[in-house]
Amino acid sequence: MNVGFDLDGVLLDSAADLAWLDRGLDAALAELDIEPTESNRRKLYPDALADLETVATEFGVEPDHLWATRTRNYTEAKVAAIRSGELTPFEDLDAIERVTDETLFCVSNSPQEVVEAFLDVTGYDGEFSVTVGRGHAREALDRLKPDPAMFEPVADALGDGEYVYVGDRDTDREFAARTGMGYVHLDRRERTLAETVAAIEDRAWEQPTVASANSPPSGST
Repeated sequence: MNVGFDLDGVLLDSAADLAWLDRGLDAALAELDIEPTESNRRKLYPDALADLETVATEFGVEPDHLWATRTRNYTEAKVAAIRSGELTPFEDLDAIERVTDETLFCVSNSPQEVVEAFLDVTGYDGEFSVTVGRGHAREALDRLKPDPAMFEPVADALGDGEYVYVGDRDTDREFAARTGMGYVHLDRRERTLAETVAAIEDRAWEQPTVASANSPPSGST
């Protein structure tokens, strides 16, 4: 069986302190000669990316240039925070060792470099057969989960078989539905990763159905 995990909110506690995100976005704004105010920074937060062209027009920069500058500084800040220990895994990360008899993969809307840095720092890089994060091109915004495009590298590498995915957002459930995977939802206010792994061991996952072909992409802090 192939067991997949989202990164942010499932394995990586990236939202407890957003100082790293603010640093990265402030650096992007400074590079664009835009005042790094709280208001301007918020316009570059992950959940605001769907309105990128409007933000670019307001800032007076080309959308492609805005995106390239934003994503480069965002990625550098997040990777640095992971490597310095400012961003840490959840304390129960070792629960994934209970499913290492299965084939593990990770699919995240965070940049590929972030996924790789996290697994390298935690020492789990050798346990995951496939890792998929988003690219830097602006077109990557159209291929974020729940778009099934992010599943294609996993299917190509692992082939046919049974797939289960662990996520923390409704769009993760939609991603599983669109790709035919089973799904286990992890709301960390209600359950632990260990309890989630136990559900996988008990085969107590749901088989979600597609809710909407127009679901918005899942943000990734």
